[in-house]
Amino acid sequence: MTLQLQTGTTSTAFKMTGGIYTLTTLELHSANPEDITSQLESMTRKAPNFFQQTPVIIAFDPLCPEQASIDLYLLRHSLQQFGLILIAVRGGQDSHKRDAMMAGIPWLPSARQRNREEDSSADPVETNVVIMQKSHTANNPAAEAANQTQTVIQKTTLIEHPIRSGQQVYAEGDLVITSPVSSGAELLAAGNIHVYGPLRGRALAGVNGNTDARIFCLQFEAELISINGQYKMPSASNNSDPLWGGSVIVSLEAQSLHIKKL
Repeated sequence: MTLQLQTGTTSTAFKMTGGIYTLTTLELHSANPEDITSQLESMTRKAPNFFQQTPVIIAFDPLCPEQASIDLYLLRHSLQQFGLILIAVRGGQDSHKRDAMMAGIPWLPSARQRNREEDSSADPVETNVVIMQKSHTANNPAAEAANQTQTVIQKTTLIEHPIRSGQQVYAEGDLVITSPVSSGAELLAAGNIHVYGPLRGRALAGVNGNTDARIFCLQFEAELISINGQYKMPSASNNSDPLWGGSVIVSLEAQSLHIKKL
């Protein structure tokens, strides 16, 4: 969906449009800038140019309330050294929101905070209707079966030409590539990713929160793999690993990526 706003004049200088973009989120589990910098250094050693001009959102959600506050000026500077551009922060405590405003950085509510705000402003009549519908469906197997048959089936995207460096492909369902994926290319899919050829670029499956997504590959040489936001950056030094260059399946188990022989 694209939103277009007109300025009301006969000759406009610009047009405002809305779009959907894939952004990288850094979920902080430590408030220590040295820990963050050390991990970024380790990641960039494996892929020196991977983070160049990458917009990121810092998520404070995993941090404990009692952890120390973070110097956002220092954090933004540290990210810039590795090519990351801080465009917003998300969630956290009131102090994080206040610090973001002082640093001139947009603050976004977490999913939990958004749900709490929506619940507090919901129309009581609409809420009652939802509860009644759920109760009726739970006691009516026929209605439950009918709801299951109305599940939306996501379309599979099939691409038969090579994906070259610098190209990005996004699929709302499963993504199937029957040609090579070059280094520097990026695959994103809400569902599974199948690559029937060499995978030398980046593959991000389950980008909309699908923890059951998988990555299937016939020749595994990926720069980066991800399922539901959990990342792993294989290295070319792994070519001594029997899985490197072979047929593999990547899955997400207990918030950790597992690579197995296909």
